[in-house]
Amino acid sequence: SSSSLSSSSPSTRSYSTPYYSRSNLNDMLYRTRRTYSGDGGRSYSSSRRIRSGGGGVVTTFASLDLDSTDERSSVVDDDGEGDVTVDNGTTRRSSDDLSEEDSLPFLGVGRLYQTPKSDPSSSTTTTTPNEILKRLAKSTVAIVGIGGVGSWAAEALCRSGVGNLILIDLDDICVSNTNRQVHALSTTVGRMKTEEMGRRLRDINPNCNVTIVHDFISVTNAYTLLQTLTPELDIILDAIDGATEKAALLAAACVHSLPILTCGGAAGRTDPTQIVCDDLTRCADCRLLFSCKKMLRDEYKLFTKGPSEAREIRKFKARKWRIAAVFSTEVVKKVEEDGGSSLRRCDGALGTACFVTGTYGFVAAGKVVEMIVQEQLVKPRVLQSSVDRIKRLQEERQAEGGDVEETVPFF
Repeated sequence: SSSSLSSSSPSTRSYSTPYYSRSNLNDMLYRTRRTYSGDGGRSYSSSRRIRSGGGGVVTTFASLDLDSTDERSSVVDDDGEGDVTVDNGTTRRSSDDLSEEDSLPFLGVGRLYQTPKSDPSSSTTTTTPNEILKRLAKSTVAIVGIGGVGSWAAEALCRSGVGNLILIDLDDICVSNTNRQVHALSTTVGRMKTEEMGRRLRDINPNCNVTIVHDFISVTNAYTLLQTLTPELDIILDAIDGATEKAALLAAACVHSLPILTCGGAAGRTDPTQIVCDDLTRCADCRLLFSCKKMLRDEYKLFTKGPSEAREIRKFKARKWRIAAVFSTEVVKKVEEDGGSSLRRCDGALGTACFVTGTYGFVAAGKVVEMIVQEQLVKPRVLQSSVDRIKRLQEERQAEGGDVEETVPFF
């Protein structure tokens, strides 16, 4: 339900918004409503979520262009409720959409990354704050996993002026999320993480296009889901906490040649100063990322294996995979599982804290912003033969007419 932020009588403006969809979400209708009052007050009502046969649900919170006169983007029902049908299009903002009013909240970010003419050490061309903000405004970032790391990363990206954000998750907010997730409040327990995060981001920046995909990433849908996002997506921020699902997302990004940044495990760690960002191959103290690297080599066969003999291992230096990873060098202490409590617990036996998960999210967001601003969105370096094998397998399955996504792993 929505609550008006203004005491005046707002006028309802209906609008149609495009969405990103999985292949089995085509021909679905979504309805959304937003009210706008002349004094600047805004209120929102949650978009109606419709589940498809395949289990996926998409909700979109898109920008409201108050000056638009395009009849195709304004459809009002006879009952005056303001519900509209959402059509399939693109939500990317162009660089021309950034006005002085739009850029004002983020000018500090633009000044931070500007390249002055008097800097002889810089190898890049001169950039002004406005040019920096345009790059951010027209960029599209997908955050997968809106939990202890992903929620902070999403907020940081929105506050940095990123114009298009895709939130992917199917989890709801639990009371035990309060210690580490930015959207976990006493008033939001039980609600969907993506929807609450979407509302929060739209309050931060009403011009940000926020697209929500209600689904979990798995080995059966990672390939298809990223395939639908590929034309518009600039980079993926992976904040999944499961090794199998994380490896599937990384592999799918590699096959589709999409830049991706992944985050390691935060559980059991207490020192945020030991969190770093480096190539995935340089991570040595994170069991979660270790498992992912092993699966990417052994199961997906996207990267070559290192030597097996001890003498060669000491001399061997792995070739960078060009996958940015945020991880901690802190050694996690072993903790015995406490089986005495019957309360629901979402963070396992090791425990977590927001000053660690938040730092993971901020470091990840900072790296993504840097890559966008410097126009250095690096794609993974993988074995092309394995990429061709996986794509050929997908084409064969799709040619057979079966529901590839729901049956077997994509590799």
